[in-house]
Amino acid sequence: MRTVAAVTLVLLLLSPMTAVSDQLLYEPYDPLEFPQWSHDLRRGSIIFLGSTPITFGVTSLVLPLMYQGEVPGSTRLITALSLSAGIAALDWLLGRIGE
Repeated sequence: MRTVAAVTLVLLLLSPMTAVSDQLLYEPYDPLEFPQWSHDLRRGSIIFLGSTPITFGVTSLVLPLMYQGEVPGSTRLITALSLSAGIAALDWLLGRIGE
């Protein structure tokens, strides 16, 4: 009984691998497969999210110098995200000027 259960379990686990193995081949994207606006949007989101930790650090250091006492969390959040959006917009603008 154990042997039958073990063989059944092995067959159930290995059968999907053979069915999918021919689909695992990597095929690179064609450069014209996506429109330019989607490339620009992807680059903007990467720069926005990548600069967010840096802007949070900067706002945590700079805002207490501008405020007397405790800086509200929402002010820190809005300032950091605004700076990140500005960095992404500046990158987009410089990219357009460079073309």
